[in-house]
Amino acid sequence: MVISTSIKYVGILTNPNKPNAEQVRKDLRDWLLKRNLEVLDVVETPIEKTLSQADLFICLGGDGTILHLAGKMIDRAVPVVGVNIGSLGFLTEVRLEELYDELKLIFSGQFEVEERMLLSASVRWNADGGKSEPERRFQALNDIVVNREGLTRYMAIQVDIGGERATRFFGDGVIVATPTGSTAYSLSAGGPIVHPSLDNIIITPICPHASALRPLVVSGEQSIRIRITCDEAKEKALLTADGQSDVTIDNRSVIEVTRSVNRFQLVKSSKRSYYGTLREKFKLPV
Repeated sequence: MVISTSIKYVGILTNPNKPNAEQVRKDLRDWLLKRNLEVLDVVETPIEKTLSQADLFICLGGDGTILHLAGKMIDRAVPVVGVNIGSLGFLTEVRLEELYDELKLIFSGQFEVEERMLLSASVRWNADGGKSEPERRFQALNDIVVNREGLTRYMAIQVDIGGERATRFFGDGVIVATPTGSTAYSLSAGGPIVHPSLDNIIITPICPHASALRPLVVSGEQSIRIRITCDEAKEKALLTADGQSDVTIDNRSVIEVTRSVNRFQLVKSSKRSYYGTLREKFKLPV
């Protein structure tokens, strides 16, 4: 097999909680080293350093492993191969038994990369004359979620789109999702399925008290601003990015969500398509 000259450094990220993950990781390392490739294993090298050097990344685990990696790809985008150790995922399209056949195609230059929208979110706090907390920033491939997280009283959510008030409602929270994330939490909350090649942002209310309120699909060029009002100022809510990182928010918090400058680069499986994965995951009739 002739190795593509554009790929020299290969990163590996493994979910150690998956069955046989450690053996799969070791076997993959040996396979790559035998082909004179430089292996950058997150087990041995900090993920930030690995991302700065890798030409290709292989994720061994499930969709959550890819989401963790996507949140770290703030400065540099690297093509990612998602290998599912377990059941088929939306992002980890490659099954374990297909791994080495897929890698042979990739290293011979026969592969397709699909670019996916990422969301950038910032959280800042209005000081109201007092000391302000430092701004927090996140990146997400699936979604940014604001929810009550144990609040017993109501929460009012205000959503501005492009600087204009879009809606204000009472409910359990709101999901701001990418097309990739449209098949995740947003879908379970009643949101639409949006093809991942599109450049849209999906805004899905979580259990809104107004039954007429529906999800919104807006242009990826729009800026989304969210503020919440709890029944009591001391009560808190939670913001999460891809379920991987979170921050406590309150009445002083201002959340701004925009399309990230980066795009996530997902290496497509040669064995199945997006619609094929949809059919398999949702058991749709052919």
